[in-house]
Amino acid sequence: MLSLKNISYSAGHLQILNDVSMDVQKGELFVIAGSNGAGKSTLLKIACGELKTPKGGIDIQGKPFKKWKPNELAQFAAVLQQQTILTLPFTVKEVVMMGRYPHYRKAPSNNDEQIVMTALEKVGITHLVERSYLHLSGGEQQRVQLARVFAQIAASDKYETRYLFMDEPSNNLDIRHQHNSLQIAKEFAAQGHCVIAILHDLNLALQYADKMLLLKKGNTVAYGKPRDIINGTSMSDTFDYPIDVFNHSDYEHPIIMPSIHQTISVN
Repeated sequence: MLSLKNISYSAGHLQILNDVSMDVQKGELFVIAGSNGAGKSTLLKIACGELKTPKGGIDIQGKPFKKWKPNELAQFAAVLQQQTILTLPFTVKEVVMMGRYPHYRKAPSNNDEQIVMTALEKVGITHLVERSYLHLSGGEQQRVQLARVFAQIAASDKYETRYLFMDEPSNNLDIRHQHNSLQIAKEFAAQGHCVIAILHDLNLALQYADKMLLLKKGNTVAYGKPRDIINGTSMSDTFDYPIDVFNHSDYEHPIIMPSIHQTISVN
């Protein structure tokens, strides 16, 4: 389990997060959503240890985050960034193998090689294995990075539960691969792991999230299961924009649309 309690964070005089708490259980895909500048990426960076905060507590696997060594964390927790920039002409396989660095010292084993190939198959890019990463489209590069993080946290006898942090995993992907990537993440969570994702596409978030946290200007607007917290009021308050929420008999999750019945003022 990942637990964040009363997290506050500021940069100079700017308060970015204010007393935010969240728990992610094994088997959950947890989505953080909110308007631009709400503090989503900052919270994710704090959750995965990229940013340190003097206010609040973070536990992962039932142990305070600060007591884990970086090389230990790297074996069961991985981060998919919005964008990863590489300037050297690594092949796709070499980039995905970077995810195995925390698991070996001098050279990858046959097991590492197999894990990399399995990760490539999982995201459907085995045909790119010898291609230069620099010659790929943005969407293809994003799928390579997804394979890399899955290779990093692949099955380990030492750590049963793994943690995947995703900052806008649908970035640069077409609709097919957006859903494929989130379906893979959902299946990974269902195997007893934790997935924490930032998503801007709210209907995409509602389709896959087990729990959600809505943020606005660093404060919690709503927290819980989508069916319990998503309504016109919570959505409109979060985004300062008139939003309607619909329920459809064919879907278990709500569907949202901008309201066409109100006049919108832009300040």
